[in-house]
Amino acid sequence: MTAARSDPQRDGELVTATRALLTRPWRTVEQDPEIVALVRRHADALDAWFTQELNYRLVVTADTARLVKVGHVPVDRPLRTISTTPRAFTPAEYTALALVLAATTSGPDRTSLRDLVNGVHSAAAEAGIVMDTDTASRRALVTALRWLIAHGMVREIDRGVGLYEHDADADALLEVRNDRMALLPTGAVAGAESAGDLVVRARERGSASTAARRRLVEDPVVLADDLEPARFAELRRHAGDEARRIEARTGLVVEAREEGFAALDVDGGCSDLTFPGSGTVAHAALLLVSELIYQFRPAEDPDPIPWPSVREVLAELVGEYGRYWSKAAIADAERFAADVVGVLEAMRLVAREAEGSLRVLPAAARYAPAVTVAEGDDEDEQPTLL
Repeated sequence: MTAARSDPQRDGELVTATRALLTRPWRTVEQDPEIVALVRRHADALDAWFTQELNYRLVVTADTARLVKVGHVPVDRPLRTISTTPRAFTPAEYTALALVLAATTSGPDRTSLRDLVNGVHSAAAEAGIVMDTDTASRRALVTALRWLIAHGMVREIDRGVGLYEHDADADALLEVRNDRMALLPTGAVAGAESAGDLVVRARERGSASTAARRRLVEDPVVLADDLEPARFAELRRHAGDEARRIEARTGLVVEAREEGFAALDVDGGCSDLTFPGSGTVAHAALLLVSELIYQFRPAEDPDPIPWPSVREVLAELVGEYGRYWSKAAIADAERFAADVVGVLEAMRLVAREAEGSLRVLPAAARYAPAVTVAEGDDEDEQPTLL
């Protein structure tokens, strides 16, 4: 008798499915039929890896795959509106989304928009939240509903929810997928009594090694100050093994340096933000970080760079390259500066300090105009990022 031959495509399919779920943990058969099929095919193996390595939970139904991430709450990845120019949800829109979830719990599969709005107001009253019917409140509710529609939790059967934004008496017929709605919240935050308690509960998950591994998978750079000393020390002791385990399943290449670790997504398929990237803001961010390193020499002078100096450098870049950039993007100088610096913060290349000053972080050295690598005399000495 000969041993059964293993599936030669299995490893590649597991990597593809893992990367897809890490990038976008909500997948439906309507939008991602191939990914959902892959996840269903390897559901047991995927669930085992996510549970053992990251303490995440994978839920798979006939037409939906939901990776429930807990234990690390990145502050720079908000929900974004469904529009041609997506932006982060406002507090009012988050509140509206939560109220819609509360209003549809165990509700009918089909409902009118008016009944849903009434349910939202009842849920708000029960929670002690003042929910107005003015234009701003209606717009926030419509934004939340459009997000749910785009993610397959609500479907417009007759007329659309957009009419409600301009007409408080507008109505529509909606189909509500309560089975999918139930998958949206995470169980780890059950029982939280405040926003602060919710964040603490979401972060307190798993062992020190699991917590460190989550940071490597979710963040482009993990510095010593990002983890408790014991967790960082454990990660450093097992850096080689951790790097191999992560790369085998996610394709991320982990590099260790004296200041911390960087997880490199070589082909960009496992990242929600690609840097360097295309577009005005990404181009400006790359030029800005290069200029900050060149002009302020953070390796020699680690003090934060004052915000006026950062704005001055960016203004010089606009003067030199503005004719190639989107006029709409650079029209509001303050907003443009915030967007550009936001990209660098998300990539862990800079950090905000007091009064808006910027501290250049070690990984930014990758984008210096020129890099000189000095060989240390001690072969056990680890190279630095800056």
